[in-house]
Amino acid sequence: MPTPYFFIVKSNEINAFAGPGGYIGINTQLILATDNESELAAVMAHEIAHVRLHHLYQRIEHEKQMRIPLLASLLASAALGVVNPTLGSGALMASMTGFAQDNINFTRANEKEADRIGIGMLIKSGLDPRGMAGFFKKMQQNSRYYYTANIPAILRTHPLDEERIAEAENRSQNLGKTQYTDSLNYRLFKELIRVSVTNNNKQLLDYYQIQCQKRNSGPACQYGYALALLDTNQFQQAQARLTSLLAQDHDNLFYQIAMAQAETGSKQFEIALKRLSDLQANYPENYAAIMAHAQGLLAAGKAEQAASVLLKGSRLFKRDLPLCEELAQAQAASKQKSYAYFTQAQCQLLQGRRRDAMRQLKQAKILAKNDRYLQARISAMMEEVKFLSED
Repeated sequence: MPTPYFFIVKSNEINAFAGPGGYIGINTQLILATDNESELAAVMAHEIAHVRLHHLYQRIEHEKQMRIPLLASLLASAALGVVNPTLGSGALMASMTGFAQDNINFTRANEKEADRIGIGMLIKSGLDPRGMAGFFKKMQQNSRYYYTANIPAILRTHPLDEERIAEAENRSQNLGKTQYTDSLNYRLFKELIRVSVTNNNKQLLDYYQIQCQKRNSGPACQYGYALALLDTNQFQQAQARLTSLLAQDHDNLFYQIAMAQAETGSKQFEIALKRLSDLQANYPENYAAIMAHAQGLLAAGKAEQAASVLLKGSRLFKRDLPLCEELAQAQAASKQKSYAYFTQAQCQLLQGRRRDAMRQLKQAKILAKNDRYLQARISAMMEEVKFLSED
């Protein structure tokens, strides 16, 4: 089974999907639509189950097998249409409807299987198995307020019916009732997403000003407020809120990165880089710590060091496009042009753009004429691109 690789998609649609190679996309709007950690974990577990059970490949194979009988039905319908147009159109509609219904049945069976495996994952992880049925019910209730064309994307890609909800509820209820509490990291992550997708800064600041005055607002609200202040270049105000949060939880990664960003914005580069360097030492394989450290170095004009940090990170996160693009930028800024083109080719390949990748590789080869090691890597990648293009 391919290792699941999660990535976040900035989208206003509530949806998640499992793609080839273990890639799993989670839309930002889905994250914001969850009311607790178990609901988000339920969606993630469901998609992991799709990957583990090879549902995507099964669906592709199923559709291939269905095309032959469908084609035969369509040809028969066309022949009937020559004799009797009314009869032919009726047969055509019946063929298409039968094909569509077969696909729906196949998809529903896969969805129920993924639900079952996903609930098992929630239990093993110590999360609330009721999160799956809870999220389903919420999506179903919300769909009643939409016109058919505007139904949430997750209901179009993941068919939902009463039977499926009932099965998920029964499985989770049989386990008995336990009290579950959301982790602070889930609440902080949700605020990070909220700030990242909101384009209206004034609206965002107004939202946090109101929310954070409420008695039960908690640290997640203060963190979101600090991020909103960062986005509007109010670095000192952000630092004041983050100082208060760090006094309560000094080692929290979310707070530490945000404080480093505030310090960078205030041109306190030495303090920020010390903080980021310590963070990466404590979390050497953490994606957020690596990216924050590299971005801090770039902001401080230390592009070569940033490239070194990102190069090490790229060996851990080989399939990550933002890291790849950041590395290419750092290499270009530090005058490593041949390596920048080579990295850019890798970024293009991650997006399936083989022609663009080949163009970048040709440019890299011209610039790397005195670098035998890089020349060998370029040649090997060129062969890989040619092979993929022939496939």
